[in-house]
Amino acid sequence: MNFSSDFVVFYGENGAGKTNILEALSLFSSNRGLRKAPISDLGTLGTPPLSWNLELTLEQLDYKTYLATNAQNGRRAAKIDEALMPSLTKFEEILWLLWVVPSMDNIFISSQSEMRSFFDHLVSGYDVLHKTNLKDLNNLQKERLHVIFYRKDEAWLQILEEKIAEKNMLITKARLEFIELLHETFNKYPSDFLRPIIGITGTIENIYRTQSEENATLEIADRLKANRYEDSEKQTTTISTLKSNWLVKHKQTQLEAENCSTGEQKAFLISLILAVVRIYKTRRNGTPVLLLDDLMMHLDKNRRKSLINELKSLNIQSFFTGTDLSLFSDVSDIAQIYHVKNSICSME
Repeated sequence: MNFSSDFVVFYGENGAGKTNILEALSLFSSNRGLRKAPISDLGTLGTPPLSWNLELTLEQLDYKTYLATNAQNGRRAAKIDEALMPSLTKFEEILWLLWVVPSMDNIFISSQSEMRSFFDHLVSGYDVLHKTNLKDLNNLQKERLHVIFYRKDEAWLQILEEKIAEKNMLITKARLEFIELLHETFNKYPSDFLRPIIGITGTIENIYRTQSEENATLEIADRLKANRYEDSEKQTTTISTLKSNWLVKHKQTQLEAENCSTGEQKAFLISLILAVVRIYKTRRNGTPVLLLDDLMMHLDKNRRKSLINELKSLNIQSFFTGTDLSLFSDVSDIAQIYHVKNSICSME
C-alpha cells in the first residue's frame, strides 16, 4: 500500500480488519503496539504464530529508508536498510508513532503503573535516553536488593546506591522538563480541546525541587543507605522515581481527571497528544505519525472539524479508522480513503 496523503482513512464495519492495519504500523515502535499483544498472537489465524513479517518504506523528499520487523528467536527484530539493529528503539530515531485508541479512554483513571508507562513513553520521545535510564534504574534496584539480602557488601552497596541516585536524577529531570514543555506548548498554541494541568509527585521530585542536583543526589544515596533494612524486609526500593505519581487535573475546576466527565477526559487525551506532536517536531529527528483508531465517532461535528484543522497545521501524516465515511467529510477532498471488508482494502 502506498500512503501519499497526510490523511489516510480506513472505513468499514466492525471486525472488517481496520485496526489490524494501524496495529501493523504501530509495531514499528519499541513497544508492543497499540493492542499490546504478545508476539505469539500477531500472526494470522491458521498459520505458524511467528511467521509474520512487516516492511515499511519511509519516503522524505528524495530519500528512502527501509524498515522491517518480524519474529526472530521469539522476539521482535528490527531492520533498517537491511541491517539488523540491536534494539527496536532504533526505529524511533527515524519514525515516532503516537496513537489514540479506545482502550486509552480510561488512561487518566487507570493505575499509577499504567499512567507511568503512558507518560514515560511520551517523555522518551523528548529524551532519547529516558527508556534506557528507566531500564537501568530498574536493574540497579534489583541488584541492590540482591546484594542487601545475600552478599551484604558495603562497598558495592555504596556504589550501587550512588548509581541509583544518579539515575533517579536523570529520570526526574527529563520528566519535569517535559511537563514544563507541555505547558509552554499549551499556552503557545490555541485549541478547541480542553487542556489539562499535568504534574508529578513523589519523594524524589520533592528532593529534586528543593536542592541542587549534586546535593539531591547525595541525599537520595543517603536515604537509600538508611532504608536498607526496610527495603530488604519488603523486597522493594522504597524511594524511587519508579513509584512517582502522575497527576492530571482540570485547569478551571482543579478536579482530578478521575472526577471529570468522560468527554473532558477524551479532550485531555487529544490535546495532550497534539501538544506532544508539536514538541517532537521541534525537539527530535524522527518523523511523528498519528494513528487514530475509532476516534471520530466520539466527537461531535465541530470537534471533528477542530481536530482536522489542528492536524493540518501540524503537517504530519495521520491514519484514521471509522465505521461511517461521513465522519471524514472534512478531509474527503484530500484524504486517501480505503473501504475495508473481510480484511481486504479497496481504495475509493
